[in-house]
Amino acid sequence: MKTTYRYFILSIFITAAAFSYFQPQGGNNDITADDVLTHIKYLASDELGGRFPGTPGDSLAIEYAIGQFSSYGLAPAGDDGFRQRFNFNAGIEMGSGNKLNVKSKKDDMVLEFGKDFTTYGFSSIGEASGELVFCGYGINSADQKYNDFEGIDLKDKIAVIMRYSPAGESNPHDNPFYNNEMPRMKCTLAKDAGAKGIIIVTGPENDDDELAKLRVSASNEVVGIPVVNVKREVIDKLITQQGKNFSDIQKGINSSKKPNSFVLSGCTAAIKTDIKYIPSNTANVIGYLEGTDPVLKNEVIVIGGHMDHLGDGMHYGSMNETGKPVIHNGADDNASGSAGVMEVAQKMASEKNFKRSYLFMLFSGEEAGLLGSSYFVKSELYKKYNIVCMLNMDMIGRMTDNKLIVEGAGTSSIWKHAIDSLNNIKENLNLTFKEEGFGPSDQSSFYSKNMPVLMFFTGLHPDYHRPSDDWDKVNYEGEAKILNLVYLTVVYLDNRTEKPDYVQAKQEKEQTMTGFKVTVGIVPDYSSNAEGLQIMGVKPGGPGEKAGMQAGDVVIKLGARDIKNIYDYTMALGDFKPGDVTEIVVKRGTETLTMKIEFTKK
Repeated sequence: MKTTYRYFILSIFITAAAFSYFQPQGGNNDITADDVLTHIKYLASDELGGRFPGTPGDSLAIEYAIGQFSSYGLAPAGDDGFRQRFNFNAGIEMGSGNKLNVKSKKDDMVLEFGKDFTTYGFSSIGEASGELVFCGYGINSADQKYNDFEGIDLKDKIAVIMRYSPAGESNPHDNPFYNNEMPRMKCTLAKDAGAKGIIIVTGPENDDDELAKLRVSASNEVVGIPVVNVKREVIDKLITQQGKNFSDIQKGINSSKKPNSFVLSGCTAAIKTDIKYIPSNTANVIGYLEGTDPVLKNEVIVIGGHMDHLGDGMHYGSMNETGKPVIHNGADDNASGSAGVMEVAQKMASEKNFKRSYLFMLFSGEEAGLLGSSYFVKSELYKKYNIVCMLNMDMIGRMTDNKLIVEGAGTSSIWKHAIDSLNNIKENLNLTFKEEGFGPSDQSSFYSKNMPVLMFFTGLHPDYHRPSDDWDKVNYEGEAKILNLVYLTVVYLDNRTEKPDYVQAKQEKEQTMTGFKVTVGIVPDYSSNAEGLQIMGVKPGGPGEKAGMQAGDVVIKLGARDIKNIYDYTMALGDFKPGDVTEIVVKRGTETLTMKIEFTKK
């Protein structure tokens, strides 16, 4: 009864405070669907080429945002005017030194780069030579009782591995080997089995024999040995010289679901890989609105969203089925959130009556792993401000049936009731609350610093990370409603005497496509250059927290596997089942710590 009365009084306060602010202030600075359309139509235009960090389109987006912030009267708050610049690896290109020489008892084939073979983007730079061993699909699946590496000696050899799996090119939902088909995973298994280098080939039962496109992960992490992709005819010739038929071998594996690995007697290969990393520069855009209260102005609230997208889709993240370069305009992801930050900033700056201070931030490099927001929270610039909470807008342009997802609702005790009450004042959106503060967007970087966060999100859709995410599919009227709710949330926060409290949010069930059965309960820091897997955060109640892991730790070993990067870590997870206990080794500052960890079910 006391709790009900307290919430009743709080609701009256929220309504009165917000209503007093929400009266028209005059001028043309209110949040409107037309203004949202104007911002998104430009940011998601072909002229900006998909806003990939470090490109001319990225520069145009940054200049546009700076122009908007400046016109609102915001103060520059970067380390270079409105910009906070940072460096990153934009991708890779092939050097002139890629070579592949394949020998058999009958042939000495010096293959032509780009025609007969290519180098994978995750290959290490270096040389490898040795005897060839055919390793089927390069899969080791305990669940399917299938292991292409069983009974063969790969130490100091070159592994020949087919793409795909014994299930063929079937629908992922009907393919029991789907989670084993990733080439990088196959290469890690081969390396762990002793291989010095790897040749990947498309089997004759698969129609496509195009060489792999030059694609690279956002983290630019490599597998540790040279890896090349060769045309089918090269391996076909070698297998024929063994008195075998390549097509029959693949058919047999597919039909029996049993491996057929063997040494290619008398066959050797010498591989040389030459990859160049492309350094680039981009920037977060940061504007500052100082508060009017002599005390409360020292508390800063961040209102942000990322402005980058996938460019032509050839770097990372694209779900374009053609695999060809096409502009990904990213209207919803995340021109919608960028427009939201601008609209809220314009309205707030025009009113000039906010007690606390505000940072309006447009991050770059989010699609590559929260690079911009992670860089900010690690920078000296972050230390300059007493940031008390962060509101993030990511993909708020596709509202249907008045539905809005609010993530981070469990990171402060005030969020749920406040947002519900504010929503009832005007918009009456159909809200879904999600507790957890960690998630695949920039609020995670701030939550890792133990501060309350919110993320506003209208959900995924078929155009996500595809070229079809265009401005004409955005629900502009719906986005304007969301922005009015965000604005009311800010008004409520500004009128509170106390800052929102921080609560370690309840961990919700993890959703993943990896197929692994266990979790450690950590959040990787994709922006880190540490050798190992650096942790951005540890989820409450998870195995990692129980073992004693902390944010900032760098995982260097899990079980029997050395961990150099995120891919080694995900491979290691596949070694365990719920209830297993093993050791995890982390670096914490100058210390190396070994902990016992018991895995739980995802």
